Amino acid sequence: MSNHHRQPPPKPVIPQRKISETIIDFGAPLLNDLRADTPIEVVRASFNIAITVWNAHVLAMPVWNVPNVLAQLQTLLKTPEAAPELVRVYHKLTARRRKLFASDPRAVGEWNVSMDRKGEVKLRSDARVPPSLIPPAK
Repeated sequence: MSNHHRQPPPKPVIPQRKISETIIDFGAPLLNDLRADTPIEVVRASFNIAITVWNAHVLAMPVWNVPNVLAQLQTLLKTPEAAPELVRVYHKLTARRRKLFASDPRAVGEWNVSMDRKGEVKLRSDARVPPSLIPPAK
């Protein structure tokens, strides 16, 4: 892929929306298949994939400048052991991130997912913000 027509990366903007809501939206192609009777281990594994892809792209942003995480993930996905479905999900999530969330610089820190009594997924997570975007204390 040539870099001739690449647009400069969007300026990082910290959204008001909770990171947990953003991740559920971002991971929709993967997470929409989860049902009330989906085993919690499968739910957690699905979120783990979405959050791993999200964090790899976030850390590659100039404001974090840790591109090796994304590079390692891409290398792993090129190995013969990589499940074709996982590679497809990665590409779908990557396109979604570029289109809808490219300026969001928040990484996901600690997170936990559970199901409520109605079978709805509840994600609790903390957002990590690049130190350069944290306003100085007054």
